[in-house]
Amino acid sequence: MRKITFREKIGLLYFKYFVRRRQQRGFDAAKTNRLLNDWATGSKSADYDIENDLETLRARSRDLCNNNDYGRKFMNLLATNVVGANGIRLQSKAKLPDGELDSDTNDMIEAAWKQWCKKGNCTADGRHSFRDVQRLVIQTVARDGEILIRKVPGYNNAFRFALQIIEPDYLDIKYKDERKNIRMGIESDRWKAPKAYHILKKHPGDRFYSAAPGKYDRIPAKEINHLYIPERAEQTRGVPWTVTALKRLHMLGHYEQSELVAARVGAAKMGFLQSPQGYNYQGDDTDAAGNVITEVSPGKLEQLPQGYEFKPFDVDHPNSGFEQFVRAALRGAASGLNVSYDSLSSNLSDVNYSSLRQGAIELRDGWMMLQSWMIEHFCEDIFSEWLNWAMVSGQLNLKMQDINRINTPMWQPRRWAWVDPLKDVQASTTAIQQGLRSRTDIVAESGGDVEDIFEQLAQEKEAAEKLGIKIEKDSEEKENEQDDQDGKNVSPLYLQPGGAQRGR
Repeated sequence: MRKITFREKIGLLYFKYFVRRRQQRGFDAAKTNRLLNDWATGSKSADYDIENDLETLRARSRDLCNNNDYGRKFMNLLATNVVGANGIRLQSKAKLPDGELDSDTNDMIEAAWKQWCKKGNCTADGRHSFRDVQRLVIQTVARDGEILIRKVPGYNNAFRFALQIIEPDYLDIKYKDERKNIRMGIESDRWKAPKAYHILKKHPGDRFYSAAPGKYDRIPAKEINHLYIPERAEQTRGVPWTVTALKRLHMLGHYEQSELVAARVGAAKMGFLQSPQGYNYQGDDTDAAGNVITEVSPGKLEQLPQGYEFKPFDVDHPNSGFEQFVRAALRGAASGLNVSYDSLSSNLSDVNYSSLRQGAIELRDGWMMLQSWMIEHFCEDIFSEWLNWAMVSGQLNLKMQDINRINTPMWQPRRWAWVDPLKDVQASTTAIQQGLRSRTDIVAESGGDVEDIFEQLAQEKEAAEKLGIKIEKDSEEKENEQDDQDGKNVSPLYLQPGGAQRGR
């Protein structure tokens, strides 16, 4: 057998090296080794994962939002920042053929809409206003993953139109029929567009009904607004937004409870009585299990029996690392909920002006994204249907052929106060003077309507003139005063005869 030469050995080593390097190409995150063995490598459809886990996720998300402090705070943050105290309000912007705003029509539409939005008119059960419905929509979609809003045309009220709020439990996730193309309670066409929703007649978890729910109402898709935010293209049902924070907040709640119990035990300064001779200690009393106990009161001194020694039971709690651990856990949970740590924890001890401003801007961008989603998928859909029935019912004395012209709503959601009002107002004033921004945009950012402000200013001025009150100087007076002030700032000694100014 021929011996391998030194040159051949070197060539073989190079060959093995390049083969190994080629095999190692690719993505490190796709490799399987002892550090990544617990990482999922299979991929299922969105509906496959949802069908198996949605009911458990929804139940745990509801429990978290009911019983966990931070879960309830998340719900309140959504209601406060997405809906706000006044809700997402309508501003009708119908125009005349010449392009001018049709003020009379707009006022009529806004007044009728305001009347329908009141409690007793908006929902079929008469229990909610439209602002209540908005709050229920955003909170239910976040907690449960989805919500169903049924539009009830021809309802027995003045506007012949109302809404029915349906919890997602009524849409049976286990109901499927391949022949009718029904998946998770939703019947679709060949393009996967919803055709009908098969709604349970009874809530599956209602203890007031003993009969097992097995019958469905088939409701056409045009009457159902199925609200959820899909994360995958072919996703049929919605998933709770709390999904990544559930485990962390649940464990954090139990950890805080354990620390609280341990701190209470440590504050009690308990101990044991030990006897070298092993005599039985009589004590003051015995508990239900027959254990000897001794009553101790704060500030009380007591002489121990002869031969007994007190052994303290010291518990090192509260733990010095408790606050740091809770803070780290809440930061992770806040990221999963897409809110800031300081808003979820109500802790502003570590923020300054710059960090507070930057955090507020980023957080408010997230709130405005949710507001835009609410407007596009909920408010505009409901308004279009309401407008049609308001005209049919006679509540709006308008012609049906003008419906496209007058169906031009502009929605004004909740806006927020500035972090530093003086600086922000000065910046806005400068932007208006330089022609970089309009008053309409700036007023809209604060949640107002520039037309309403102009009307209010005109009314204030007219009322003040009638009473002989001068509430402000007009622009000409202000300019004259400014010119006088500029002249006072320049000493006459430094004015040349031609009016030119000479520097010092």
